Amino acid sequence: MDGLTVTREILKQLIEKAQAEGASRITRVVIEVGELSGLDTKEMQTHFEQLSQDTLAQGAKLSITSIPLKVRCLSCSTEYNAGGFKMTCTHCGSISSELISGNELRVKEMEVG
Repeated sequence: MDGLTVTREILKQLIEKAQAEGASRITRVVIEVGELSGLDTKEMQTHFEQLSQDTLAQGAKLSITSIPLKVRCLSCSTEYNAGGFKMTCTHCGSISSELISGNELRVKEMEVG
């Protein structure tokens, strides 16, 4: 999915939840986005500002935290950040690994007023 579609769906769900809780507005949102998600966080920020106009979330502060790509070596069990998508184990040099984190997309917090 592209950033616009993802941001639109997140905003829709946030507004539904805020309305269900009887909130009059959303003041702050914290989202975690994994490095491997393929989403551009600056683009998401822009889309959020545009899409939130004339909604409960208008003027809400959006904070986006990037989650680094982290893997575990299947040969020696070492866990390491695979920055730049370099998947070679930092301990034994193996290229056999499993994903621990980095493909997340989740709303961590929402503050309402």
